[in-house]
Amino acid sequence: MTETSPAPAETDLFRGYVDEAEYCRQRGISVRTAQRDRQLRQCPPYTLIGQRVMYRIEAVRTWLLERERQVERKASAPRAGGRK
Repeated sequence: MTETSPAPAETDLFRGYVDEAEYCRQRGISVRTAQRDRQLRQCPPYTLIGQRVMYRIEAVRTWLLERERQVERKASAPRAGGRK
């Protein structure tokens, strides 16, 4: 009998996660900004593996959606002193 090794996808423990550097690159911020955001608790949920910071992709997406702002458009009122 020959042993077959599991497919790489089955053994990838960090599938669905990005490391701090990749998170910062995609967000367009510095690592220092990400560190400050964590200290101020203004960041998406993260996981520490030793000293390595990992972000779960779906948690980051949820965090971004929670911060989505809707722009309310108000009807513009006629301006005072308009042209005649």
